[in-house]
Amino acid sequence: MKIAVFDVDDTLIVHGKGSQDYYKPSTNTMFRDLLKSRGFDKIYIYTNGTYGHGDSIVNHLNIGDMVSFIYGRDNLRPVIQPPLHMKPYLESFEYVNQSILSDIGGWINPEIYFFDDLEDNLQTANSIGWKTILIKPTGVKEPYIDFVFPNIYAALLNFHKIVN
Repeated sequence: MKIAVFDVDDTLIVHGKGSQDYYKPSTNTMFRDLLKSRGFDKIYIYTNGTYGHGDSIVNHLNIGDMVSFIYGRDNLRPVIQPPLHMKPYLESFEYVNQSILSDIGGWINPEIYFFDDLEDNLQTANSIGWKTILIKPTGVKEPYIDFVFPNIYAALLNFHKIVN
């Protein structure tokens, strides 16, 4: 089973001029079509932003029906002890990992691919067995980073290199 876990900010979207448009509906299906062609069995969003922020981005990218769950600071903090720990803290990753494993209903050894722009987050993800993909134009591969791509489109276009 192939599972994708995506960060939002500076991974799925890049903030800058025009970034307020990410909160508006869009009819563009380019990202959706690309993501769909990669054959993920489940897709999750894991952001330190709010659930609403993640949901807005997911809807803007037209992938709302493809996303199984959005983990955001406002729906994770109440269940993680201590409640203020989010990415990159291990407690947060362990909770999300267990939640995903519960959601997929007992699949043994799923392949979980985590796409994020911050090395600290990828280091923690690697420590729990997730495949790590750094999305950063100037990214450098470290031992805990499996792959580096300048943007999410390059990562998805080259996903066959990641899974083989």
